[in-house]
Amino acid sequence: MFKYGVERTTENSAKSDKSATESETGSEAGWCRAAMPSMAAYELVTNKLFSPTSTFEQMKVIIIGAGLSGLSTAIALRKYIPANQNLEVRVYDNINPHHNSNQDGPSPKVSTSRLGAGLGLQANGLRVLGDLDHRLREMVYAYGFPCTHFTWKTAGNYLLGREYLDVLPISRPLLINCLQESLPEGTVIYKTISRVLARQGQKPMVQFEDGSPHEIADLVIGADGIRSTVRRDLFGDNEKYQPEYSGICAVGGVLDMSLPQHLVDDPTMIFFTGPTGVFGYSGLTQSDKNKLLYWSVYETDLPDRGAELDHNVITRQLRERHGDWADPLIGRCLRSANISHVFPIFVMPDLPYWGRDGCVLIGDAAHALPSRTGQGASQAFEDAEALALLLAGYIQKGDGPLDEAISRSILGLFEVRSPRVRAIRADGLRWKQPKMPMSWLKTCSLYVALFLLIRLRNFMGLFKRQDAWNVKEEVTRYLVYQVSSTRD
Repeated sequence: MFKYGVERTTENSAKSDKSATESETGSEAGWCRAAMPSMAAYELVTNKLFSPTSTFEQMKVIIIGAGLSGLSTAIALRKYIPANQNLEVRVYDNINPHHNSNQDGPSPKVSTSRLGAGLGLQANGLRVLGDLDHRLREMVYAYGFPCTHFTWKTAGNYLLGREYLDVLPISRPLLINCLQESLPEGTVIYKTISRVLARQGQKPMVQFEDGSPHEIADLVIGADGIRSTVRRDLFGDNEKYQPEYSGICAVGGVLDMSLPQHLVDDPTMIFFTGPTGVFGYSGLTQSDKNKLLYWSVYETDLPDRGAELDHNVITRQLRERHGDWADPLIGRCLRSANISHVFPIFVMPDLPYWGRDGCVLIGDAAHALPSRTGQGASQAFEDAEALALLLAGYIQKGDGPLDEAISRSILGLFEVRSPRVRAIRADGLRWKQPKMPMSWLKTCSLYVALFLLIRLRNFMGLFKRQDAWNVKEEVTRYLVYQVSSTRD
């Protein structure tokens, strides 16, 4: 097996990025640098080593899940699969955000009236979007609130430190809107998948809950999240491969509230940590200084799935956790908050593979990460680009049937990507969350540990950054290795 680790990543990327952007000026320079990877190396490999002489009559791809990983994969396939290859991509999702009941057929864009949960998109995720479509990257950047660092504070509003990295807070539904607008109308179909059959020696089959005729595809991509139907059908009910509850939940939302001047002058994501959890806030979008994104992360038992939530109780608990914290903006958030959803945070254990027999897992379905890594969305985008590049490379090689190109791409995705996400997950799990509520002594110990950890991470970031990993360079290296191994 090709040994491929995250430690082999960033030196060449950093050099090429630096030389490409030394003349840039302005607040967007760092983001531009992150969005300008080396395309030349990948094109050289696929054009020189893989002779683009073979095409297949038809390739049908079904993507299950219209979230970040599913939509970005659809975009990546349309971007990288050779133009002379007849490609059909369908995206199925069981949640229609516009109707109370699921309906077959395409649906309009996600409503922005429910801004919902936000996320932090790091520079490597933005780089992938720039690879896929520079207009998409610009649209996402404009909708977000670009920050250059995290700010960590105590519950008493004392500064613990600043962690320097580029991050773009953005509303998840707005980000999904941007992705959908990059796809042709009708690509996303709202219809519930009941089962996916991965059949050895045959193409995978997708079955629908409503009993409508099944569909056969050359490739089925499970981008259906932590409770993945595709993963269940690949691994069954084996407990070893089920998501593990991390012991914490998150709540939050978007408030119509003017941003404090310090946040306008120094855009940052601010995290307050204390004896009862973490509270944070940032701006939501640079175009509207009256939208505040806030969140609270806290320890609790896993809520019963499907249980009716008492929103008044959840909101009251939020106020109890943070009501005596010193930052005045937290108090304003608590007075205005009306919690409608609780998000349990799960982590995926290592899977022995991500796909077989024409089915593959990506995103949270394959490797849900701890929330403290801040890399969930960016890793979904990296998966999407890596899979599309691998598939395009093997199709261009053209020395075997389509199912062989797909099988090699599925294996390649696992070998390129799994060491990367395992390293990120290990880093996120290295910090053990203390039992809450914490005593005064434990809280002080936490503050000291965070004070030191922030400085250590800033120092380590001088040598190796998670957001410097470059998908195209890693896929190119992998394809070169595969070609040289075959020749040997």
